[in-house]
Amino acid sequence: MKLKRLSDKTVSNVKVIPPITQEEVNEREIDYATLSKMEFSRKYGYLLYSPVELVVDKKSYNIQTNFCANPFCKWYGKEQFKYNNLKGKPSRYMITGKTFKSIKCSDINDDTIDKPVIISYAAPYSNWAMAEEIKRLIDINTTVPIEPYYIFHKEDCCEKDLNPFDNPNSFYRRGKSSSNSQKYQCKLCKKIANVLPEQKECFTYYQKKNDILPLFMKLILSRTPVTRICEILNIGSSTYYNKLEWLYRRCLEFLERYEDKKLKNTHFDTLWLNTDKFTYHLNNVRKRGHGKNSILEKEKPLFPTSIIATTDSRSRYIFRADVAFDFTTSVNEIKNDYIKYKEDKLNTYLQKTSKYKVSKTTTDSALSELELFLRDLEVRKSYIDGFHVNSTYTTYAHHWLINNSLNVDKLFIVTDEDTALLTSLLRIHNEGVSKKDTHIFTCKVDKELDKNEAYKQYLTHKENIKLWQEANNLKEGLGKSAIDLLAHTIFNNDIYTTETINGKDYVVGTNNSIPHPFPYKDEGNRYINCVTDLSNLNCYELAEIMYKIDLRSINTFFNQIRRKVSILERPLSGGRGEGKSYIYANFNPKYAQYMITILRTYLNFCETYKYKGEEITPAMRLGIAKKKYKIEDILYFK
Repeated sequence: MKLKRLSDKTVSNVKVIPPITQEEVNEREIDYATLSKMEFSRKYGYLLYSPVELVVDKKSYNIQTNFCANPFCKWYGKEQFKYNNLKGKPSRYMITGKTFKSIKCSDINDDTIDKPVIISYAAPYSNWAMAEEIKRLIDINTTVPIEPYYIFHKEDCCEKDLNPFDNPNSFYRRGKSSSNSQKYQCKLCKKIANVLPEQKECFTYYQKKNDILPLFMKLILSRTPVTRICEILNIGSSTYYNKLEWLYRRCLEFLERYEDKKLKNTHFDTLWLNTDKFTYHLNNVRKRGHGKNSILEKEKPLFPTSIIATTDSRSRYIFRADVAFDFTTSVNEIKNDYIKYKEDKLNTYLQKTSKYKVSKTTTDSALSELELFLRDLEVRKSYIDGFHVNSTYTTYAHHWLINNSLNVDKLFIVTDEDTALLTSLLRIHNEGVSKKDTHIFTCKVDKELDKNEAYKQYLTHKENIKLWQEANNLKEGLGKSAIDLLAHTIFNNDIYTTETINGKDYVVGTNNSIPHPFPYKDEGNRYINCVTDLSNLNCYELAEIMYKIDLRSINTFFNQIRRKVSILERPLSGGRGEGKSYIYANFNPKYAQYMITILRTYLNFCETYKYKGEEITPAMRLGIAKKKYKIEDILYFK
């Protein structure tokens, strides 16, 4: 196996096919001077419903996110379509709104689908930006072989086109170097050249202090601050970050072997997923030497950064964890795209750069929209490289990749009531939801209660279940009785809203959440709801499913982030008890992505918990591993 490095844009296996041609770019150049923003955006508005082609490992996908996201509506998951045979030639969707645009469903009599049209509104997003975000997440989680350029001959050698791999008889073997790389000498010109060793031949290639790696990994996963790790290991800060990047790459190589391949070949009958968004304020600091420039123009010092994660509810396996921050894109790249495609005259959902969040540093009304944007970009140059990403785009890309990696018959997804999560899930899983193979639920916990109040509420719920047992002469345990009580609650509180249209009843939506009969001790009250259509089940069947709704698995992972990773722990209180101190918070979100990946690899394959009397890892319980792995297995592939 060849030595590897992290992938980047120059060697990516993923390609986004631009939805516009060079001819249209030239046409935009002409129209930019003659058309107003409304006219310009209207002329090129067709991109809203145009799919963008994404090529991953020579396999093509169409990314199109703009359609109805209401699972009870007739047009749910259906792409834009114009009915030329009907009066007025109506379209399924129309764009409404002045400041904030929305996709509105049109009420069209089409007898091909036996469902009513529910006047729904969906936020539009840039398909181009969605495809670019999927590409970004694939690239930063991929390693590629190092392919060096070898010079085996002197310039005047007559056999300079020959190499020792294809023409071994033209070269002498001259032993191996200190890094265990093979030396070859041309028989004619006598030039000696080293070739890159195989991974198994030289694990320590381009690595100093290799012996500290096991302890280094233990320390970074034990909430040890960066400075303290440097003191313990007697290394500098640059060595610390080099080791962190090297360890991140090793984790990616480990996951390629033991996660990607295993998941691809594993079939699941049913999976329960937990997904949520963890918002953290990472320090947004200036680069060295830029502290005194443009004092009056500053970005937000604590820019909120989202981490989107998805876990298996039963095994606690962490499928993905992604930081909504693009550290692979430069200011000049965004500037060039913004100017090239004339995006200041396009609505946000038509822009290639719409996913990026730039902190507004000025509101000068004398400047044009283009001048304001370019001014904000100039300020951004003084800060850490990279851009925060709108969390909806990262959430969509995150779940698109999970959906493509799993082979499952029935999928149940539990999330909170976050709009970015719900809109992404309903768009990605539209086919599964329509076939009733995928169902989405919301779960919310009463966070206003402290621990003592939550425990008292738990005791009240427990007592209510016992009273229910006595009143109905139930002999089962508390869990079975709680399901029976939940079925009674569902019967008395309609989960779904129905309407009678032309003498036929249709489910047109869901009502408010209902309380879970038996929440955990630290929750107090848990409220659950079903976002998709399960109205074909009776009350008890629905209760059996909804009883399983919780966010325990994802909350456990977020707590482990705070407890194990120093740079992502909770902010400290100030010395006077006023405000919050972020002195341990990481300055560069790139390293937050590295740490999250290292942590999830360790938790999935190395850390055990007790299940049915045995110590197992999440990967073992999920069925993709047969043993507990050690840190050395990740580092050395032993």
